[in-house]
Amino acid sequence: MGVLYYSTRGDKQAYTASQAILQGLAKDGGLFVPDALPKLDKTMEELSAMDYKEVAYEVMKQFLTDYTKEELKRMAKILLLPVPTKLHKDEYVTYFAEAVLTCPEMWLSRLTHYELALLDKLVKAGSGSYVECTNSFLVTTLETLSFIATDCSHMDESKVRYMICDELREAVAPYLNKLLTSQKQSVRFMIEQYACGIVNLYGFLSYSDLLYILVGYLQHSVTKEEIADSLANSALIQRLTFEVEDGYNTNLYIESPFLDDFESLEEQLYLRRDIPDRKKFSKEEAFSAGMMPLSIIPNPCWDELKEYMMKKLRYTEEKADSSLAYLWFTAQTEENSMSIITSMISHKLSSMQELQEAVELFMDYVNHCPCWFLKGYSSEEAFVLFQKDKFRKNPPRIVAGPNMKAAGMDITPEMQARIDNLFRGMPSEHTVGRNDPCPCGSGKKYKKCCGRNN
Repeated sequence: MGVLYYSTRGDKQAYTASQAILQGLAKDGGLFVPDALPKLDKTMEELSAMDYKEVAYEVMKQFLTDYTKEELKRMAKILLLPVPTKLHKDEYVTYFAEAVLTCPEMWLSRLTHYELALLDKLVKAGSGSYVECTNSFLVTTLETLSFIATDCSHMDESKVRYMICDELREAVAPYLNKLLTSQKQSVRFMIEQYACGIVNLYGFLSYSDLLYILVGYLQHSVTKEEIADSLANSALIQRLTFEVEDGYNTNLYIESPFLDDFESLEEQLYLRRDIPDRKKFSKEEAFSAGMMPLSIIPNPCWDELKEYMMKKLRYTEEKADSSLAYLWFTAQTEENSMSIITSMISHKLSSMQELQEAVELFMDYVNHCPCWFLKGYSSEEAFVLFQKDKFRKNPPRIVAGPNMKAAGMDITPEMQARIDNLFRGMPSEHTVGRNDPCPCGSGKKYKKCCGRNN
């Protein structure tokens, strides 16, 4: 059996080398360590006669025991390195190591501006140092390929620490400044950010639709050829692009780096197929949605909630931005937004009234988040788009019944109208699943909210 890896925080689940590398950090926030140190099959005399690349191969192959030749080819493909076809696995490992360390210009020019700037910071920090950045919940290409190590085990969850080995630092150092100041690279950085922003707003798109939108945004500043060339030479876009077989045809798609389950989102969109075409975002909105390390997703409530978090909840600006981005992400999934919100605010507030005010602010933000399953529309926009008469025929209502009157509650027409507006459902043609988020925007599952009596 090959080497297995465990979390330093005590999680007993074992991971293979490839699983540990792809995950980056353990789910409990710990670092992965091997269950045992493997024994080298070379003597110290043999190792002393080898150069660095040969020694690195002999050592690393003992730890990376589960990588197949095809997986190594995929790693090279992400970096757009030439892929030899007639090498054995051991030879391929050697080739990959040599290409990364001896020809860094071949793959560095494919990284995002954020990744190159991060490498530049790590180079300038020097040997044995780390660089602390905003935690964006985004796994970079550098992390995917284990070119850098990450640490989130310190107290501030809004920060992540990056480290790099000396050999890679020395290899990339001579090339970074030229790449960061290159005009051609600047064009690619811009196009790449727009592309990433577009897929962040929609979840996924066909490659042809992405190109169409990009041309619409950039037709007056860059050529179609520059757009196509920039996408083809981007390691990030390479990672996010995948094929889908449809009968006899194979179509290319590109997905958001935050999307975990393409098929699930595809099913959700099919259930909502009566929604008109995708929402059209402005050029500025698409660009900000592709920012790294933290995507700024368009939301009219962003500034108000951020100010509240900083003043009332005493969040730092970076933590507030990171929390708002995470709330947007949870709005795309079946996670209960209310539980996330409660964890953010409960220990900061002193009364139920303050808690209620905070929940209203947070839920207003969530209801204005663009949603993948609504083709970029927010739940608030969907409610207006479809109008009340197109929603469920018998929405739940709170009315002034005998018990409420006996309790002395005075339900005015204005109050009733406000209550009715809380119930934001999906179009009547669609069925809300019991485990789906409740259409009213409460953050609860449908079966525990408006559907509890159904």
